[in-house]
Amino acid sequence: MEPRFLGLDLAWSEKNPSGLAALDRDGNLIALSSDRRGDDEILTWVRAHLGDRGAIAIDMPTIVRNPSGSRPCERALRIDFQRYGAAPYPSNTGLPPFEGGGRAHRLLRELANDGVVHDCRVLPSDPRTVAFEAFPHPAAIELFRLEQIIAYKKKQRRWDGVLAEWARYRALLGSLAEADPPLRIGAQFDLPAAVDRHRYKRRDDELDAILCAYVAAFVWRHGTASQRVRVYGDMTDGHIVVPLGKRPW
Repeated sequence: MEPRFLGLDLAWSEKNPSGLAALDRDGNLIALSSDRRGDDEILTWVRAHLGDRGAIAIDMPTIVRNPSGSRPCERALRIDFQRYGAAPYPSNTGLPPFEGGGRAHRLLRELANDGVVHDCRVLPSDPRTVAFEAFPHPAAIELFRLEQIIAYKKKQRRWDGVLAEWARYRALLGSLAEADPPLRIGAQFDLPAAVDRHRYKRRDDELDAILCAYVAAFVWRHGTASQRVRVYGDMTDGHIVVPLGKRPW
């Protein structure tokens, strides 16, 4: 066995598909899915791609205990990233998706039976399989040194503009082939420059899942105590782990 790095772009409802991606120890994309909906389907996929160690980055709140408003980690991240358009939505137990802690919390409780440890404190080359919360927008701002988020969501602009931003996002991910750690998507995965309008949501979920998988690899490579990673929040009230570029704070 070997380390594996998974990215889960979880839909807030089981009615909608989630984006799922897996990287091997060399940063090669080895699995990509955007058609799993139910918790059982996602758990089956994750279990099929776990290594004997590694990391899982989840784009969905994993700890939600506040009854209203925003979590402390969301407020702290907003201070640093609102200027880039990368502020998170507030999450609290008063919102239906987070009753009882939410979907990510539920999945992590099940994955604990497979040895997955939910922890925002990660060692370099951690011997565990560690799962933590991530957020694609600030990760992209940092990794690619952007001045604004990549506006690839359908609701954000006209369709031709959305497609241009999607292609930009795809190209930026491709630029990480020689990074530390690398990300190598490979020609076998169908990520075309032209995207069908009716399948677009699944396509943008795939890119977010790939970025989350890369964040998992990045954090596992450098560790959360390094100057390359910042943890907003904690394991009590929730956290968001962000890979850092070379921006002054």
